[in-house]
Amino acid sequence: MSYIPEEVINEVKSNVDIVELIGQYVQLNKRGTNYMASCPFHEDNNPSFSVSQPKQIYKCFSCGRGGNIFGFLQEIEGISFTESVAKAAEFANITVDEKYIQAQPSKQQEFSYLYDIHEKANDFYHYYLMSTNNGEEAYDYLIQRQLTKEVLEVFQFGLAPSNSQLLVQYLQKAGFTSEQLVDSGIFYMADSGELIDRFRNRIIIPLRNSRGDVVAFSGRVFQENSDKSAKYLNSPETNIFKKGKLIYNLDNARLPIRNQNKVLIAEGYMDVISLYQAGYENVVASMGTSLSEDHLKQLSKMTNTLIFAFDGDDAGQKATSRAFQTAQGITNAEIKAIQIPNKLDPDEWIKEHGQESFQQLINQSISQFEFNREFFKKDYNLNDEYELAQYIEKVIELISQIKSPIEQQLRINDLVNEYHLSETIITEQVNRARDIRPNNYNQPTEQYNSVEPPQSSYSNAPITTQEPALQIKSKRAYNSEKQIIFYLIYFEEAWDYMEELSNPPVFFHDFTSKAFFELDRYYYEGNHLPLTGIIDRINDTQVSHFLTSLMWEQELFDFTRQLLDDCFKVLQQEFIQQEINELRKKVVQYQKQQNYSEMNHTLTRIMNLTRQIKEI
Repeated sequence: MSYIPEEVINEVKSNVDIVELIGQYVQLNKRGTNYMASCPFHEDNNPSFSVSQPKQIYKCFSCGRGGNIFGFLQEIEGISFTESVAKAAEFANITVDEKYIQAQPSKQQEFSYLYDIHEKANDFYHYYLMSTNNGEEAYDYLIQRQLTKEVLEVFQFGLAPSNSQLLVQYLQKAGFTSEQLVDSGIFYMADSGELIDRFRNRIIIPLRNSRGDVVAFSGRVFQENSDKSAKYLNSPETNIFKKGKLIYNLDNARLPIRNQNKVLIAEGYMDVISLYQAGYENVVASMGTSLSEDHLKQLSKMTNTLIFAFDGDDAGQKATSRAFQTAQGITNAEIKAIQIPNKLDPDEWIKEHGQESFQQLINQSISQFEFNREFFKKDYNLNDEYELAQYIEKVIELISQIKSPIEQQLRINDLVNEYHLSETIITEQVNRARDIRPNNYNQPTEQYNSVEPPQSSYSNAPITTQEPALQIKSKRAYNSEKQIIFYLIYFEEAWDYMEELSNPPVFFHDFTSKAFFELDRYYYEGNHLPLTGIIDRINDTQVSHFLTSLMWEQELFDFTRQLLDDCFKVLQQEFIQQEINELRKKVVQYQKQQNYSEMNHTLTRIMNLTRQIKEI
């Protein structure tokens, strides 16, 4: 993992005004000392997103997100901390040494020649299509397919010449070796020793990673008499291109996805491009049928609404079914699918029926249950009583998988009414199917007040969004913990106090415990107070939001040792009160069991603990 020195981070931070930076993404309006906007991270009709210029932090009072310039870039762009520093530095025209930005000898650094080859090849292909006589036939073909010149420019369409040597010579003059050209995957070495462009005489669509770097190409035949067997030909996997990791058009779609809180997931590049031309900028595609759970997790960090927009034919329906299955582990987003009639694909539907009609299909998109209920019908002859019973059992299994009790009851009612069945019997069957289904989701419950150091939140992974709200188990404990953490951020005396403690402090909530451990490490690394720069290093969203809220809400006032004493006393009392609450539950159980001996013993224990609370 790369390490960026604190002085570098501070230089970038001191030269970037958070209002100017965030203003590049949302429209800010000045309200008093702060700036307000609709939150870019969720549907926000009543602006609740506030930016403080004096404090250089932002806070949404609806969804709870907050942070500084780096946290904002991490969330809005879905990038790592080091990438956010680089992007902020670029915004301020500050040069940051590559050794700080690149992790390890990073892939971006180690294989920079591959990125350079692809960028130069892309420029060459695009120029050859758009600006030469040899590109006219392919250009006319694309225009006849109702693609506009603007779209050809946006997606950087190109054309690979039939003569491979044109591109070979162009790249060799730029200083690349034959071995490097073969490594790129664009070329292969013929038996004669000649370098051959595998995409020759094909229309070229560049494939970009999430940062916008060209990492591969897809080539399409366009001549009717072509002897090429495959309509599309993709780059082989290389050191910078892994088919299972790339999401097509994510570099362009990221901000529209955020703003609309919705992503359309298409089957292929041409679907993405045609939907873009129809006005949908929040659309992406995986590489062929390789939509993975990692793809969906990455997208669910940007939005909580994922809509599959696959073809309406049998292959597209099967792909939708597989996609829903892949999405089973995605719990922080609503997953739906568009149903396109007449076995058409999105491009065909829009061309035949228009954009408004396609928008209606989006508005009518259906859930996994609704899709599967119709999808499985084709496997059964519903006029045959035996097969109808099998189909109903299949639907019962689907209903048993629904987590919402209300939705589950609605689906039971639908099934009962559609086939005139007994609600009692169907409900019993649903409960039985749920009880016998293997439970793969049992996770060990998180113990309260664990003082084990949490996993380091200095990770360089993209920050995770869509986190649940802070779970506050005790308001008294939470307020005391806020005061303790506040003192640790701003007062050296608080750290002196900590060193006098005979045992490490124990916090009541998991997120405050994590915040303390991160502050402790940050302080003993030699960072100076106030420790507000800790937010630059936090990758745990809940901890980041907690600390941002603390800095936003708290006004600076003098340190008093007595207040710190009182806060720790409150925590002691709350831990004891928690034990008392558990013992009271046991008293009720013993009373029901008529186990009066244990009940009296437990009541005595409760009395002793209550006395302890008063003595603290």
